[in-house]
Order: sequence, then structure tokens, then C-alpha cells
Amino acid sequence: MHFSQAFEQVKQGKGMRLPRWSEDVVIRVQYPDEHSKMTAPYLYVESRFGKVPWKETYIELFSENWEVVD
Repeated sequence: MHFSQAFEQVKQGKGMRLPRWSEDVVIRVQYPDEHSKMTAPYLYVESRFGKVPWKETYIELFSENWEVVD
């Protein structure tokens, strides 16, 4: 599926990934709350190494094989 289709589901609480990534790598969204230092939602990468902000590439954005995961 296209990035925009997967992104809509991520905004609802799902994760998304590309099939060529390691199976534990997933993009998720973080919505700030009253305890957050951030004031706007952001995407992060979750993997066995932890969680870090996601900086997309054009190749990723234009990929047409995004997968949605729980």
C-alpha cells in the first residue's frame, strides 16, 4: 500500500513498515500529553534497539509496498 494509506492507519494506533526492513522495525506515532516535552505529534521508529524519531527518505515515502502491523 502507499505511504498515505499506511499513515492513515498509523494515526489510528497501528504501526507500519516496509518488507525489506528487519521484522522488529516499525514506525509508530506519538501523540503528546500533558507530561510530554513535545507539543505536536511525531513519528518514531521502534526496534530491538529502542525508540528514536523517524526521519523519512524519499525512497520510503514513494514506496508502494508499506505494510500495516499491530
